Amino acid sequence: MEKLLPQPPTRNTSNALSTYTSSQPTSQFRTKFASMSMHMRDRLRFLAFPPSVLSAITSTIPRYWPQGIQDTRPYAGSYEIKLRGRPWSGKGDDAVHARRLMTQLLNTLHTHGWIMTLSTDISRKITDKDTLLFRHQVPAPSPCDWMTVAFSRRDKLRFIDAPAAIHSTFIALLGSDIIQSYGPHGLPGVFDFKLRGVPWRATGEDTMVARALLLKLLEGLEGDGWTVYASIDQKATVRDDISETDTWHCCRLKGWVRGSPVYHN
Repeated sequence: MEKLLPQPPTRNTSNALSTYTSSQPTSQFRTKFASMSMHMRDRLRFLAFPPSVLSAITSTIPRYWPQGIQDTRPYAGSYEIKLRGRPWSGKGDDAVHARRLMTQLLNTLHTHGWIMTLSTDISRKITDKDTLLFRHQVPAPSPCDWMTVAFSRRDKLRFIDAPAAIHSTFIALLGSDIIQSYGPHGLPGVFDFKLRGVPWRATGEDTMVARALLLKLLEGLEGDGWTVYASIDQKATVRDDISETDTWHCCRLKGWVRGSPVYHN
């Protein structure tokens, strides 16, 4: 529903910038919303996106999911894409590709002016994953660089497509008290930190040690110009006694230089 704002007070300065919206708009403003959701172990459904965006999505997927698209179809008002393989329950290299794919889907939508508003879990199924809600922005935001942070297994912090400077930042920030070992993963663009203990399955007082680690992660990311654009549960749980961790999808304004502000989309 349109919200009418009060008329601005009378000003004597003729060239002052107005900080109010007219109470008699010439045209009605209406925000457009859309959703992207993950289903089963291999499907994406897009609701309320225009055809041009769906075309961009279908072009993005084969570049970042090596097994490609198996099929597409209309489904209950949405556009469904069935991927080959099982991206939402994959392990090893498939888990890396699935996270990279999600980051680049967010990038594609961001480029077309679709900004993620929130990720939400509205399903009680064991294999549930997040639904992502977007709003459309005109003009589209400035282009960004993208990378992924994953909380893998019980003790690994995995960076996907992060610049080498980020690796150095966290080696210095976390130190040997937190890091047991670090180095490149088997796939290009992937760098792993093996942490001491089991922070992603912590109990007792260690649960707060893990939360303190998250604060350090945010500190390190922001110091290098990055923001966590989306935190998404994108992996299906396969056991009742084990939950899945989120994946952080991060972005940074292209051309950002140290000392500049960090903008949170």
